[in-house]
Amino acid sequence: MHPADSVPTGMITLALLVTATAIVAVLIPSLLGLRAALRAFSVTRRLDVRAIERALRSERAEPGEPVAVQVLRVLRSSLRESPGERMPTAFLVDASRQYVTHEVRAGYFDPISMFSNILPPIGFIGTLIGLVVLVLSKHQGSETLELVGLAGAVSKSILALFFFVVLESLKIVLYGRMMRGLDDALGLQQRQVGARRAELSSARAAPVS
Repeated sequence: MHPADSVPTGMITLALLVTATAIVAVLIPSLLGLRAALRAFSVTRRLDVRAIERALRSERAEPGEPVAVQVLRVLRSSLRESPGERMPTAFLVDASRQYVTHEVRAGYFDPISMFSNILPPIGFIGTLIGLVVLVLSKHQGSETLELVGLAGAVSKSILALFFFVVLESLKIVLYGRMMRGLDDALGLQQRQVGARRAELSSARAAPVS
């Protein structure tokens, strides 16, 4: 093997290492974002009425409780703490809804956004590295190095954009799940309030013996 032939081989090895490093740099935030999405799927899961009531029997909030349980826990706590202040129930309901929405977004949705938003810049940097390798391959006259540079420039951008779209799409799905969980909780609260009012009305309307 001539010394001149070792230059392209070394360049190819370096290009492959740089490409692999860039792909790992894309995969790390992608996998972290997917893990955050899985946690968000858990907290936005829907429960039936019995499961919600069973969870509310415990005075202690468990980490990662579903959205429906969280909003009812906050709402009932607010109703217990301010019986004499005569706060409008509609105000407490809206405040509880906004509080839980903010907590879920800050704890679950924002991490997904952070990981997804960093992917396009990483993919762009990987593309620039691939283009640099492609330019160097022109000077070395190596077709293999040229293919490595071209493949690296394209693959990293495609991979980064793919995971970006996946994570942002998961956020849309998770937002819908969160809103359905909030509606389930507030619907349950309204039904229980209506049932109590109906019982009071029946008791008042009943003839006194």
